[in-house]
Formats: sequence, structure tokens, C-alpha cells
Amino acid sequence: MFAKFKEWLEHKQGEERLKFTQQPLLINRRQFTIRQARFTDIPAIVHIEELIYGTTPWSVSAFQIELERDRDRLYLVITYDSQVVAYVGCSFNWYKHESHITNIGVSPAYQDRGLGSKMITLLKDYASHHGYPKMTLEVRIHNLKARKLYERLGFSQTSIRPHYYIDNREDAVEMEVKL
Repeated sequence: MFAKFKEWLEHKQGEERLKFTQQPLLINRRQFTIRQARFTDIPAIVHIEELIYGTTPWSVSAFQIELERDRDRLYLVITYDSQVVAYVGCSFNWYKHESHITNIGVSPAYQDRGLGSKMITLLKDYASHHGYPKMTLEVRIHNLKARKLYERLGFSQTSIRPHYYIDNREDAVEMEVKL
């Protein structure tokens, strides 16, 4: 028990903020930028959530808490003409050696252009580079479009979480990819 506490304490003392360097993205001859999310991006992220999910988006305060956790959370946004058009969040649990996509969203006007794939691929590369052997996520069981995307990116179903989503008690499919 003491050895585990000592390992945790040593990691916490040496822990640094997660960082992602801004990168240009050329997708379908359009110039996008992907960068680490900022607190000023939260209203745009919440707006995208509302467009996609309707009544059950994460709240402003939930995103504020996530961005404050910059030692174990990494949020990225894609911008086009300085407007946030997509976002993704990932948690990194060094103790369990797991990375987990917490949420992802692409504005409806920008869907089906490869933005979601690009964000997930970058997060997979980031996690792998930092020594995480796998990445997990949950997706609504009826969201076949997202499930197919995740499968194309190497994720496979590991289990079903009954009644996972609060709004309609829909089941979630847990998925995982080995990095």
C-alpha cells in the first residue's frame, strides 16, 4: 500500500500540464487549425453540443472543470476562419495507463469532412507517444454513424453499459483500441 502511495506522490510532484502544439490542417482544400482548447472556446463548444445533442449537452461549468484539469485532461479544437467548428476531449489516467475520449463533437455544417477522424487520430498518436497502451470511449448504442467511424479508426466493442445515458436511458457501447 505504501509503495503505491509513494509512486502516486512521485508522479504528482513531477506531473506537468498536458500540452499540444497548434497545427495547420488542410482538409478538402480548406485550411483549418487544430490547437489546444482555451477557456474562451467553451461557449462555442457548448453551442456545438447543443446543435448535436439538443437537451443534454455538457454544461459550461463541466467544461470549465475539464479544462482546469490540465494535468490529466487534454481538449483540442479545430477552427476555421477563427471559429471553433469541432472539439474533442481526452482523459489520461497515468496510474491505470489508460486514455479515454470523454467527448467529441463536430458542428453539423462541418460533419463528414474528416475532422472527427483527424482529432481522434491525433489523440491516439499523442497517447501512444506518451506511453498509453490503449484508448477507450463510450458511444450511444444507436449512433451507428459514430460507431462505424470508431471501428474504421481501430476501435472494437468491449462491452455494453445498460441505461448509461441520463436523458433517455440509452445503452452505451464501450469501445477500445490498442495503441
